[in-house]
Amino acid sequence: MIDMMTDAYDEGDAFIKYLNELQPLRKEIIDRVKKETFKIVVRKNEILPELNHINGDCLFFILKGLVRAFILDEGKDITAWLTAENQMIGKIRNPGTLVPTYPEQYQALEDSELLILPYRFIDDLYVKFPETNILARKLLAIHYHTSQERSVLSRIPSAEIRYKQFQAGFPAIKSRVPLKFLASYLGMRIETLSRVRKKEKLQAKA
Repeated sequence: MIDMMTDAYDEGDAFIKYLNELQPLRKEIIDRVKKETFKIVVRKNEILPELNHINGDCLFFILKGLVRAFILDEGKDITAWLTAENQMIGKIRNPGTLVPTYPEQYQALEDSELLILPYRFIDDLYVKFPETNILARKLLAIHYHTSQERSVLSRIPSAEIRYKQFQAGFPAIKSRVPLKFLASYLGMRIETLSRVRKKEKLQAKA
């Protein structure tokens, strides 16, 4: 069961800190963020809601927990990416009218707390506070860099090197992701990932 909460703060202070480190924000913006955002609690293994009461149009900031994005291809569940605390997730809107071939869904892999940012609120900030457009550009650059890293990782031919690269790039979550989702994310069978992990442990003991 997903719980929705209006008392996002003090938890939301983590989000304010995250934004301020990218672009200092005036008090009026911080007050608007505190007023317009809200928190939900998502239990382990639950799918994040569409939030139809706000037109399903929002971004999420992870206050606590671990979330994966996944797609379904002919019934096959494929993990597209993984992320944890102090990161933003959600569908990045296309300025055009392109409809994604494989719509992403989101699943909590741990009991998680997420801050909800409605796009209507984000759009309003862009209009009323020009400096938030600078913040948006920096956030987009972070998102692009992360996407680029995932793209490179998926193209490494060696399963062993893919796993090592994941460990190096995601030290905060490398031991928190269930085996089947990690194998899916790395584009390998569970048996292959198990063999790679076993080999690594043997080498560490040698």
